[in-house]
Amino acid sequence: MIFFKQLFVKVIKLNHWFLLFATLTLVFASSHFIYYLEPDTFASPFEGLWWTMTTVTTVGYGDVSPTTVGGKIFAMFLYIVGIGLMTIFIGKAIDFLSIRKRLKEEGRLNITTEDHIILVNWTKKARITLDEILHTFKDIPIVIIDEKIEKTPLIHEQVEFVHGNPANRDVLFQANLLKSKSVMVFASEDGVATSQADGQTLLIATTLESIGKEFSQNIYTICEVLESTHIPAFKHAAVEEFITANDTAAHLAARSILFNGSSEIIRQLTSHHGYDLYSIGKKADWNTFEHARTALAAQGAVLLSNRNDISIINQLKEPIPHDAQLFIICDEDVYTNLLRQGVPSY
Repeated sequence: MIFFKQLFVKVIKLNHWFLLFATLTLVFASSHFIYYLEPDTFASPFEGLWWTMTTVTTVGYGDVSPTTVGGKIFAMFLYIVGIGLMTIFIGKAIDFLSIRKRLKEEGRLNITTEDHIILVNWTKKARITLDEILHTFKDIPIVIIDEKIEKTPLIHEQVEFVHGNPANRDVLFQANLLKSKSVMVFASEDGVATSQADGQTLLIATTLESIGKEFSQNIYTICEVLESTHIPAFKHAAVEEFITANDTAAHLAARSILFNGSSEIIRQLTSHHGYDLYSIGKKADWNTFEHARTALAAQGAVLLSNRNDISIINQLKEPIPHDAQLFIICDEDVYTNLLRQGVPSY
């Protein structure tokens, strides 16, 4: 009895790959050996494989079984060794999946996803942003980086989580930064002064841009800036875009007072309900902005700008650059239909 206990403990401690190799070797060797012992009972090695698998997994259909003394003796050996080894193998596999699931939820696994969006710092605004992305784009992966929450804030097939300091290079590489599409850094909501919050955001942005320069790759970075007076520092760090939430809210309030209803237009364009703001590329047969505007209007879409240049209304006769990023206003059905017609997404 002590011998079997010691043997069982040693098998449990076996290397995972060795255990896999031993299990597969036992299964396939047994399949051929039982065929060799009883070729009349087992018509082929596959029949032997069927019997071996039903035996070691304790299913035991009984549709085929050994009839000779040698076959029955081998079957008894397989009962003792095979069932025990398969039980340990299945247990190890379940443990591996359970551990991997826990590590994934805790943000401790390396991200292998590509062309993903990285959201840095889990805040109320980050939650709203994530919700909008998930509702609008069904195929864009999202990676959240945060050092305060212990587990992923959302279980979703498009969402992955990395736990750690976003200003740490190793954490950014864990999030597969160099393969990402863009990075959005949200300002801290820890109750610190706006200057301190923007300072933390700037540190993260600087780290992102330094990695981009090191690997000669543009990392498109968007930062939430609480004080517009800090924007020059972010420009110096080569950050591509800034969102000044406080200033934007104040300006929007002023416009709403002067032009009643204008805030509702902005709200609709920044949500996934009704008409929305979409980005597309240049279709091959569009030559000028006028041509694009007419073609889009016929589909139910309004051409708004090329990147952040809203003045294209005065450039309608100008040719569209090949790398143009056209912003349009339409509903989801129109946008989907445009993509089906060969309009490239951006």
